[in-house]
Amino acid sequence: MRIEHDDENDVAYIYLVDEIRPGEADSQFLVEREGMPGEIVLDFDAGGRLLGIEVLGAAAILRPEVLALANEDEPPSDPYGFPPG
Repeated sequence: MRIEHDDENDVAYIYLVDEIRPGEADSQFLVEREGMPGEIVLDFDAGGRLLGIEVLGAAAILRPEVLALANEDEPPSDPYGFPPG
């Protein structure tokens, strides 16, 4: 399992598999809850197995420690803003 978070758009994706190939997510299910400050979309393969979870408005739905996991795999940033390498 891994988590990616797009800070600019506040969208997180929780991968439950190593990789989701193009077209592999066969169907989506929108999770609705009254008063929820964002949206959650479940992605399923053709066999009905859950591949991943998309969270829109992630900062309001996910705990900070969960979002922090998304940044653990990123290379350290340079204090002057230069890309690594």
